Amino acid sequence: MDRSLIKKGLLSPGFLINLCLLMVGVFLLYIVSDYPDMARGFPRLVLMMILVVTAVDSIIMIRGAIGEKSSQKETEGISPGRSLKVFYMVGLMLVFYLFLNLFGLILAVLFFLLFSGWTLGYKKPKRLMLSSVIITAFVYFIFKVIMDSILPEVLIFTVIGG
Repeated sequence: MDRSLIKKGLLSPGFLINLCLLMVGVFLLYIVSDYPDMARGFPRLVLMMILVVTAVDSIIMIRGAIGEKSSQKETEGISPGRSLKVFYMVGLMLVFYLFLNLFGLILAVLFFLLFSGWTLGYKKPKRLMLSSVIITAFVYFIFKVIMDSILPEVLIFTVIGG
């Protein structure tokens, strides 16, 4: 193999993982195509999103590797702050599940988007709130209008009697 490709990062572990993910995604998309119409809508949507994001990430990696002028290597260690963010996000996913059962899809997605964006470092409150509301509306539109899904029942309304 050409050592210059490895030095440029084209055969880095991240790029190889992206290639494997693309192959698995295409394979799963092929398998999903045999599902009945109602059952294949959501998996197809998720797989297409994964394929697009992975392809964009691969293109960014290639552009970065080609545009690199010197052999500067980014050393990326795991800092304590980063590992805390991972645990915080896992906890946030559990809270999302509880909110999904207690308050329904809309409030759960809105809560998750607000706090996950804040956790990942996005600190502009107006933009964070606006983007969270827009994405929540988009998620509702996908599930309710496009896929005609039954949204989870809200437990709080059942308990209150509403």
